[in-house]
Amino acid sequence: MAYLVIQNQTVTPQAGAEDEIDLIALWEILVRRKRWIFLIFTVCLAVAGAYLLVKAPVYEAFVKVRIGQVASAGPFEAPELISSRLMSDFGEDVADGVKRPRPFLKRASVPKGLATAVELVTEGDSPADAVELLEKIANGVMLAHQQNFALNVKYLNERIEHLDLQRKTLMQQLNDATALMEQVKQRDPVQASLIMLERGRLTTAINALEAERPALTQKLSAPQTQATELLGSIVAPAKPAAPKKALVLALAAMLGLMGGVILAFLIEFVASARSKAAEGR
Repeated sequence: MAYLVIQNQTVTPQAGAEDEIDLIALWEILVRRKRWIFLIFTVCLAVAGAYLLVKAPVYEAFVKVRIGQVASAGPFEAPELISSRLMSDFGEDVADGVKRPRPFLKRASVPKGLATAVELVTEGDSPADAVELLEKIANGVMLAHQQNFALNVKYLNERIEHLDLQRKTLMQQLNDATALMEQVKQRDPVQASLIMLERGRLTTAINALEAERPALTQKLSAPQTQATELLGSIVAPAKPAAPKKALVLALAAMLGLMGGVILAFLIEFVASARSKAAEGR
């Protein structure tokens, strides 16, 4: 008879075959103990169903708020500071060990790809509760920034009006200087030369004002200047965010199958041990 030598140990082919897992035998054990598998599976699904019946549904509403700015001067308030402030005022955690009842602000964070925005998520016992609190928070943020936005826009508009008034005054002076120069250039060339120099200065000043005005106008347009606003609308959630029925039932089914299989092998092991013990007596 041939022998296999592995690391100074002699193993017969028959012994190696006996160590292999017999899938057919495992399947026969599962079939033989299928009652226990079905029992555990049913119990897990029943517990999950009872949990879903008892657990009150929770609804979430969310919206993104873009923080405004004027003339590309940066957002009125850093999104990180807004998130921290809102979580402190409306978040679930009031203090150490103290929780705020629903509705409350579940999350306030800066979304990816939108460095000047804040994503707000509220949680309530009903869709109306979640939406009402979210509208209150979002409107509060926009109202707090509205005065700052209006003052800065007013300053830029006043600057443009001042430029227009200056240009109008300088144009009138330029026209008067031109008319005066035509009158004196024949009898007083020196004075005409001085007036010509003054006309050059006036023209340079007018050109500078005309160049500044479009820049200010552009600063007043989006995206350089825009008010704090909602990105999208606040909509009442149609389905509860928790508990997730499909996920709970799927986990219960998986746990029931795994637990049933483990119990089946455990019962088979105990039965086999008792049988061997009885034969040895």
